Amino acid sequence: MHLPPHITRLTHAGHAALQLTTRHGMAIVALHGAHLLSWVPTGQREVLWLSPQALPEPAAIRGGVPVCWPWFARQGQSASALQHGPARVNPWQVSAIHASSDDAISLSLAPCAQASHDAGFAAFAPGLQVSLRITLGETLRQTLHTRNLGSETFQLTQALHSYFAVSHAAQVGIEGLAGLPYQDRLRDLATDFQRTPFALDQACDRTYYHAPADASAEATHRYVLADPAWQRRIVIDTQGSQSVVVWNPGREGARHIIDLPDDGWQDFFCIEATNAGPDVVTLAPGAGHWLGQSLSIK
Repeated sequence: MHLPPHITRLTHAGHAALQLTTRHGMAIVALHGAHLLSWVPTGQREVLWLSPQALPEPAAIRGGVPVCWPWFARQGQSASALQHGPARVNPWQVSAIHASSDDAISLSLAPCAQASHDAGFAAFAPGLQVSLRITLGETLRQTLHTRNLGSETFQLTQALHSYFAVSHAAQVGIEGLAGLPYQDRLRDLATDFQRTPFALDQACDRTYYHAPADASAEATHRYVLADPAWQRRIVIDTQGSQSVVVWNPGREGARHIIDLPDDGWQDFFCIEATNAGPDVVTLAPGAGHWLGQSLSIK
């Protein structure tokens, strides 16, 4: 496919990638996993964190924004299932370019047909079709679209697993969680409520979820990652999602992750637009679902 001047091919962190450039900033997308590796708004520092020990392909990339699909973690799957599904460890290709200007540019990606066949996507998710649209403008927008073209209902969980760069994970706050119930993966999915302002205590792996009354296709939920040391607020607006995962492995957890430096936990915080925990999408035959997030800097 011919690329317009605002999209260029390059190699970034060892991955074949596309760089999108507008007057609002720059973003880099790896074709491996349709993985967003970098987003730098004009005049700002890097927003995303990428592990210096990330493993080479075909392994999943640690950092940036992995696409977890068609399940999150191994929810609803066997213990032998691929962690976070096959989408993030297979090649994707550009399927369409939607706009080209100095103000905004948008492209769509889909898994390569041969990779989908070789990876056994049909066995993992019979009849499912997935695409990802990325738009770089005043905000950075990602939209993951799933369609069920099969004859069976599918229970979908998924995530845009964003790793945000921070000055120090123990010194940032997260707004938008107050009063929400959550499942705690570090306590065998015990449930609790966020009664106080969020702050990291050693480690965190929680799925927060909204009341069913908030569940509509148009509902948008806002979370803010406040980083006083960098004088930065990262605003995350999610859509098609009634849950959000907040994760940091902490000091001890980081020592057991091979593609993460021992002190790397300090440098990022994951706030993930998800359908996970009690927030499962039931896709009937012929149905579709959009999971989106829009990122901005204040």
